[in-house]
Amino acid sequence: MNKLNYRQRNKLLLPLAAFGLLLCWFFAFSKTFDAICLHHSFEQEAAGLAQNDLSFNPVHAQKKLNALNEIIKAYRVNPEQWHNDIWLKVSAIAGARNVSIDYTLTQPSIERDSTAVGINQSLHFYGGYVELVKLMDTLERMPGIGKVSAVQMKAPLKDLLSERKDKCVLKVDFKGIEREK
Repeated sequence: MNKLNYRQRNKLLLPLAAFGLLLCWFFAFSKTFDAICLHHSFEQEAAGLAQNDLSFNPVHAQKKLNALNEIIKAYRVNPEQWHNDIWLKVSAIAGARNVSIDYTLTQPSIERDSTAVGINQSLHFYGGYVELVKLMDTLERMPGIGKVSAVQMKAPLKDLLSERKDKCVLKVDFKGIEREK
């Protein structure tokens, strides 16, 4: 390069500058340009989705409200009769499925808790696995007893000396919301 004169160096400057810009394009500028294009495409998609957003549609909002009201309505129970209703309905279903049941009444506290969302009741069922699963399916669809809030199934314990030693245990928690009077 030392043997090149001033004019030859100027002639090489333009191709070397073009080659440098080409390298910069491949290693830095092209990625930035692709990121900018991607950002613009996402902005256009977001603008298109905002126009088709169903949450601003009054018909969709009304359908959603009706569905939520139906869900809440399934939880509503009469608090004075709920414990009796749940016992009568659930024991009839359990008897038909050949499943034994333990019922311990959950007494409401004397002082009303203002933070309580609903009322709860737990039941224990004893039987074979298939019978308990069928019972659970029936209980989930039963109206007027609130809704199932928790389920726990335990395998039979072989070391017990009771008549329930070979039976699975199903604990079901029910939750109800008091109806407005």
